[in-house]
Amino acid sequence: MYSMLREGESLRPTARTLWEIQEIAGKPPVETATNLYADIQRQASEALQRGSRRRSAVTGPESLRRYQQQAKKDFLDCIGGIPPSGKAVLARVAGCKSCRGFTLEKILLPVGEGSLASANLYLPDNRETPCPAVLVVVGHTDQGKADPEYQYLAQALVHGGFAVLVLDPLGEGERFEHYEAEIDFQPIQGCSGEHDLLDWKCKLMGFSLARYFIRDGLTALDYLASRPEVDPKRIALTGHSGGGTQTCMLMLAAGERFACAAPCAYVTDTQAMIECGVDPDNEMIWPGSLAKGLDYIDFLAGMAPKPILLLTVQHDFFPREGTLRTLERARRLWEQIEGAALPEMVTAESQHSYTQTLAQAAADFFSRQLMGKPIDLSGFSFVPLPDKELWCSPHGMLLRDYPKTRTLHQELTDCLEKQKMERETRSPQEIREPLAKALHLERISSSPEVRVYAEGVCGHYAYRCLVWRPQEGYWNNGVLLRDMRSGDSILPTVVALWPEGLSRLAEHSNWIHRTIRQGRQLFIMDVTASGSLLPAKLGSSMYIGWGTMFKLNAYLIQLGDSLFALRTRQAAAAVRMLGNWTVSAKESLRFYAEGEFSRYARAASLLTGIPADTDDCFQPYEEIVRERYHDQTHTHEWIFPGALQYE
Repeated sequence: MYSMLREGESLRPTARTLWEIQEIAGKPPVETATNLYADIQRQASEALQRGSRRRSAVTGPESLRRYQQQAKKDFLDCIGGIPPSGKAVLARVAGCKSCRGFTLEKILLPVGEGSLASANLYLPDNRETPCPAVLVVVGHTDQGKADPEYQYLAQALVHGGFAVLVLDPLGEGERFEHYEAEIDFQPIQGCSGEHDLLDWKCKLMGFSLARYFIRDGLTALDYLASRPEVDPKRIALTGHSGGGTQTCMLMLAAGERFACAAPCAYVTDTQAMIECGVDPDNEMIWPGSLAKGLDYIDFLAGMAPKPILLLTVQHDFFPREGTLRTLERARRLWEQIEGAALPEMVTAESQHSYTQTLAQAAADFFSRQLMGKPIDLSGFSFVPLPDKELWCSPHGMLLRDYPKTRTLHQELTDCLEKQKMERETRSPQEIREPLAKALHLERISSSPEVRVYAEGVCGHYAYRCLVWRPQEGYWNNGVLLRDMRSGDSILPTVVALWPEGLSRLAEHSNWIHRTIRQGRQLFIMDVTASGSLLPAKLGSSMYIGWGTMFKLNAYLIQLGDSLFALRTRQAAAAVRMLGNWTVSAKESLRFYAEGEFSRYARAASLLTGIPADTDDCFQPYEEIVRERYHDQTHTHEWIFPGALQYE
């Protein structure tokens, strides 16, 4: 290879020199190809086995109670606890509507300090007093409580004699958070977009958006139980999809307060989710939950031994094989309590939806459990109401009609200030030690061994392509570049990190040439799931939306890890490896990084004491929380749960 130009007495390599090296370094040994997904599956299997052993120890009422308490504690630890509920006594009725057989009340519910939620209360005209009630938590739908599926469910229940409270979740119905009054426009289209945007902010501060869904649900429960028409000992719970998630979270967080529950089209198990590559929504990603052995069964068990009904569809994207396993596990657990009614399941021949068949099954289940008789829907006919007739605010947007309503974003920025003040009282050492623990620095190899798989000279650059194990279960790939005229002399070494690593050597030719001319050698590395170590796709997309990188990072976060932590450890392991190698001067190692990869270099620098030069072309974590909008395209590269406790 002779890809260089001679100018006077100087050797000037061209970008083609690096392109040729790039072609060689981009083809590491085949064993490096699948380690991330394989390790996720291994860790998940071990964690799920721990959870299974814990459940197997339940042999009676007392051990069940201890198990439930531990599962609840573990879950609340993962999501950062539950903030104080709103004062349900301050709820107000914004309007009423008389309908055939029931009255519809439009409720403004205080769910936090200065925050409001919108809800509809359906009260049957002919009812026993006090009557049983059902809390309906809505899943992912922009219409919120006005969605025809939920209207059908509510009307069927109220026809059967139930009071029904249907709650608009955060970011749905009348509760969109990013309404811009100046242009009368909601720029974040779709409820999941708002959930994702807010949850990333939550995770940076060490908790989950899930805690606010639970808070809202508990406030709604308090309100429903306070109504004189309602028997607080006979309140049931149901919701579909994301509402099924909320149902399960409330079953674990406050199972003692519900008489029975029917989660719809959500319950599966983690094994099936990972095997099928299904992507959970952000509020379903609870940091460290899987590491603690928590699975879907643990959420159902929060209600044990009370009656529960799984509402399922035959053709769901939540894997049905997981649903069947979880039902079997639940029945075994309920069998430990003498006389307990075993969990039931109803399946509709449908795709993902709360079908009318399932709504009728839920209504009948609740009637049998809370009224002692099957429901009579023979005279029921469904007439959906226009969205406007369900609105609790004049224009169907709380922030438009009540502009002083405190948003969750404002609540998060207040939390940020408190965290910042607390962080500033700690010394660097008091930050470094818990950061090393949070990033699992103990996992890296004490003496990573090097395997050179290609070496040679291209232009006047000597290159060595090598792989090594930064920790058990993983390989990294890198290339060591130096001027061939330096031989094997010990040189100051720069560890370089940038997105797509070795596949972008040629694009960095000017920086590489300049740095080597300064008498240094370069070690350019690929971290896991980047460059030559890019995993196979799980679905149609690698980066966009809920693509491969989102999924893999979601699984890691549930395992108490993250791509951020994994890659930071690998940068630290590279320093350890190079420091043990005779061609490197340990005392003159330093990092160079670009873009989001600057975050890994900065964290590794803090942990190892190795200086770092970064371009800082990334949005600071504090700014991500403070500003209402941030770019979510490459979230997997920078999200580190609890980052703002250390930065």
